Amino acid sequence: MSERSIAIGVASIGYGEATNGVVPSSFTQLRDIFKGSVAFNFADANQVKIEVEGREDPLAIINRKGDADSIEFSIPSPTTEELVAFCGGSKNGEKWEAPNNFETINKAFCIATQPYEGKYVEYTIVNGAVSAKISQAPGSEQTDLLLVKVTRQSAIAADGSIKPSFIREVKTVTPPTPQD
Repeated sequence: MSERSIAIGVASIGYGEATNGVVPSSFTQLRDIFKGSVAFNFADANQVKIEVEGREDPLAIINRKGDADSIEFSIPSPTTEELVAFCGGSKNGEKWEAPNNFETINKAFCIATQPYEGKYVEYTIVNGAVSAKISQAPGSEQTDLLLVKVTRQSAIAADGSIKPSFIREVKTVTPPTPQD
């Protein structure tokens, strides 16, 4: 088996409550993700140069966080529950009633890749600010799409300590347990 895990294709995306910088113990799995819509937008660092007169090279270069990191994905024909989870508002039967104002929605997200040679990669955003919108109306050859953008925020524990806000982990595929 290869030591390197090949991260290709999205097997699942799940969301859970963002609580005190702790990765949730379980995630609600999304049923469908629009093919090719998952995008990781990780920012480059901004370089601060300390320049000195009479020198061509800077005295020092300090890397600072640039734009906020985010992920985006689209859900085809979202359910009422998915609209409430990512856009806010309320559910009345099978009817979604949009909020009158933008709501602040924070969730944790876990994206798993397709297994390759017994391994897969799991990406977790521990505390993400969610913004979502209907990004495509249905047409003769397309479904409506809910575009979800999750922007990484600090993960701060109840005691005030700062925890990792993004985790990438290579995992081994566990074979199913035989049923008796």
